Amino acid sequence: MNNQMHGFVAAENAPLHDMDLARSSGAANLIDNCLGNVEGMTILLVCEDPRHGWYDSAAPDRVHRELLARGAAVRRMMVDLPENRPNADVQAAMNEVDRVIFFSRLGDQGRFNWHYTGPLCVMSYALNEAMLEGGYGSLDHLSMHRLKTAIDEVTLGAENIRVTCPLGTYFEGSPSATATSGSDVVIHRFPMGIPQPVLAEGFSGKAVLSHYLTPTGSRIYTPEYLPLRDPVTAHFEASRITGFSGPADLVAAVEAHYERVARDFGLDGYNIDSWHAGIHPLMSYDQPAALDPLRWSGTAFQHPRLLHFHTCGSGPPGEICWMILDPTIEVDGIALWERGQLHPERFAATRRVLDGDPALAAAFRAPAGPVGVEPAPAAPAFSPAASTPAGSFPADSFPADPATSSQGA
Repeated sequence: MNNQMHGFVAAENAPLHDMDLARSSGAANLIDNCLGNVEGMTILLVCEDPRHGWYDSAAPDRVHRELLARGAAVRRMMVDLPENRPNADVQAAMNEVDRVIFFSRLGDQGRFNWHYTGPLCVMSYALNEAMLEGGYGSLDHLSMHRLKTAIDEVTLGAENIRVTCPLGTYFEGSPSATATSGSDVVIHRFPMGIPQPVLAEGFSGKAVLSHYLTPTGSRIYTPEYLPLRDPVTAHFEASRITGFSGPADLVAAVEAHYERVARDFGLDGYNIDSWHAGIHPLMSYDQPAALDPLRWSGTAFQHPRLLHFHTCGSGPPGEICWMILDPTIEVDGIALWERGQLHPERFAATRRVLDGDPALAAAFRAPAGPVGVEPAPAAPAFSPAASTPAGSFPADSFPADPATSSQGA
């Protein structure tokens, strides 16, 4: 048996006696708006072991009950942490069902390059009952999907996009490459909280990195993240990192981190694939990011106060993530995001979505919830001798991706 699977339960129509019998709006939102009519179907719930601290058991319990109420049969399997290969037991279980819902990071690994075959799959980013049943999980999924489509229309149809942040991030360019050759995820995401990535090709400037460099959820490696006690600036031209600047010890640590990850997976470490910012008005991350930086970056990325880059590797989502706090994103001179607040009312396409759903419009008028981090202090002054200037990386520092290299998400 694959050691990722703890157990498999075929609960065709078994009652869940220990569950709250109240109807579940978040679970209904997931089922009705991601799966549709499930009567007569067999649904597999792939559930990550709660002992790992990401998912609880109450959220899949809620969905389980709602599926039974809609006439579906339910099978559940508990899985362990993701590995750098598909889970054979999950694939075998998928072959026997009609639909799959992942309450597990296994479903996030292949979001751009799906590792499994078979039925329609939904990846749940609602990690626990509070997220599922609160505003985050209950806000109408179809409205959020319409908003995502409208934001793609606004951003990818622009002539110029300029991005800044309070710490000094500044880059701009054209999204035209995305409109012709960009890619989006291939799994159904719930809740919907992120638009299509914008390719870095056509953009140049600098991104000021703070708090952590984290994985993208694609591959597993250790150490899993790199803490940044002070900001480090990444300089780039189009899709190429040209150098880092900042305190010398942190620059050295960042360079070593990139070199190791690129070497371990045979990747083009200098490459930047793309970037995008969160769009869910009711995303709230209540825990300090320091408790688990991986969980933070893998969950809070849907918050409008966070923009993230996919770097290190030639395809999305890369292997190293840059998180930018409180971005301002100006689309042809109009700020769609302003200091971390999304303003869909400022563009006709997105405003139409708000007009069609008063609850969504009200959500955007409410203050943003916590994001897990506070703004980093400004970078301390340092002398040129204590920093590494942009362009300091040798051109052949990292190996290029081999032609056969897997670019799974």
